[in-house]
Order: sequence, then structure tokens, then C-alpha cells
Amino acid sequence: MQRLALSCQILALSALSAFSGALLFIALVVVEFWQSLEPQAYLTWMSDQFFRFPALMVPLNMLSLLLLLASLALSWSSYPSRRLPLGLGLFLLLACTLTFPFYFASANATFVNQTIDLTEVSEQLAIWSNWNWVRTGLAWLAVATTAWAVGQSASPKDEIV
Repeated sequence: MQRLALSCQILALSALSAFSGALLFIALVVVEFWQSLEPQAYLTWMSDQFFRFPALMVPLNMLSLLLLLASLALSWSSYPSRRLPLGLGLFLLLACTLTFPFYFASANATFVNQTIDLTEVSEQLAIWSNWNWVRTGLAWLAVATTAWAVGQSASPKDEIV
């Protein structure tokens, strides 16, 4: 059971790192590109291209959540010392995930459907960027806590006799 638990933790860390890396790429590269466009060009780009983001990000997010949850469940009795970092990582990733229904779903729809006044695009894109940094930070903190769990050597309490 310990090998399965550790394998699941490593897979969770890998998926979570890919998800967090994609969020960081969006924050550092994509948002800068968006901000360089004129408001109407940005809205047109969003209408034409934005569908690609959920096609990548939703599966990465869900895979990360499921693997982290499985890691916590499998490690519960095999690695009791890893409960705290894995649980904290799961909480942070869940908080990151919940930013989508609480903010991003409606904000993205406003841009994609072009239901925003052109004079508000720059301001709303700056707000979007700030929210994206929040979720990127939450995701990277989840990576750190999951790495902490994976990096722990087995304590005597973790040894199953």
C-alpha cells in the first residue's frame, strides 16, 4: 500500500505542477499579450480562441484534484505524517478551483460574449489578471505542500509492521 500511496503522491505532484505551470504561463505571457491588444481586438480574440483554455485547464485541474484526493486517502494509514501537507495541498487546490465558479466563469463569459463596454475592457482585464495571480499563487502553494509531503522520509510512525 505504501508504494501505491507514494506513486499516487508523485503523480499528483506531477499533474499539479503541470496545472500550476500553465497558470503561471497564462499570468506571465498570455495576459501580457491580451493587454497589448486594442479592446475590440482582445474581445474578438477571446471569442475566437478562448475555448482552448478550458479544454486544457479543466482536465488538468480535475486530474490534479482527483490525484491529490486519492493521495490523501491512500496515505491516511500508510503515511500518517503526510496527512497535514497533503490535506493542506488539497485545501489550497480546492480554493484555487473555486475561483472559477465564483469569478472566472462570469468574467470569461463577459469577454467571450463581448457583453462588456469597450471602455471597461482594460480595467476588467486588470481585475482578471489579479484574480489569476491569486489562483496561480494558491496552485503553487499546493505544489509546495504536496512536494513537502512527497519529500518527507518515512517516519517511524509511518512504518507498518
